[in-house]
Amino acid sequence: MKIALSIFKDSISTVFDAADQLLILETDGTNGQKRTMIRMGTTEPANRATHLREQGINVLICGAISWPLQTSIASMGITVYPFVRGTVEEIIAAYHDGRLNSEDFAMPGCIGRCQGSGMGRGQGRRCRRQKAGVPHETSARGRIKKSSFNGLT
Repeated sequence: MKIALSIFKDSISTVFDAADQLLILETDGTNGQKRTMIRMGTTEPANRATHLREQGINVLICGAISWPLQTSIASMGITVYPFVRGTVEEIIAAYHDGRLNSEDFAMPGCIGRCQGSGMGRGQGRRCRRQKAGVPHETSARGRIKKSSFNGLT
């Protein structure tokens, strides 16, 4: 399995659409893990999705992502965990432990005010992290499916 994390320095990059680097975690079925850094090299959404598919990515963990790009990536069979924040090591540990759905790893604005309970702009709306129901994930059809979060198996 290959997991891609959109990164900037030692943290998840804020916006995947403009991110330049990916950390690829590759498991060999045992406890071993290979880490590789790659550059995206393009900001064109269709090319980004294709690049992930060509790298054999199964899971993408990222910060904010545009809906068209998220849908494009998911349509290629890649599971997307959007609107995640934290250091690389925190996020890897949270993914392994099934804690990626914790508010501690949600981008600001993805908890509380996006729930539609407030007044004014955005009333009645829910952010895509909640629509995706993390720990739910976006399926290949862009629909929501439950995740077992059994680590990297």
